[in-house]
Amino acid sequence: MEELKKIFLAGVGLTSTSVEKAEKLINEMVEKGRVTVQEGKELQSELTRKVTDKRPIQKSELDHLGYAKKEDLDEVHAKLDALSAKLEALLNK
Repeated sequence: MEELKKIFLAGVGLTSTSVEKAEKLINEMVEKGRVTVQEGKELQSELTRKVTDKRPIQKSELDHLGYAKKEDLDEVHAKLDALSAKLEALLNK
């Protein structure tokens, strides 16, 4: 069972689609008798724990860190381009 658990969890991605597919695979394994109901519950529990532990950082969690957003950088680039054009125009007079 431990080897099956390691192989199974190693192959499972952390996206919700993969989680749904993994849960379906666990249920199929239980139905076919490859694992017991208790082992299936343990696999699902461990899968849920791993997904929760390694979930990607959400946008709302990054907002408070003060990193510039793409829109902010685009605005800065636009201002730099405008200033560069004005400077070029002044130098060419």
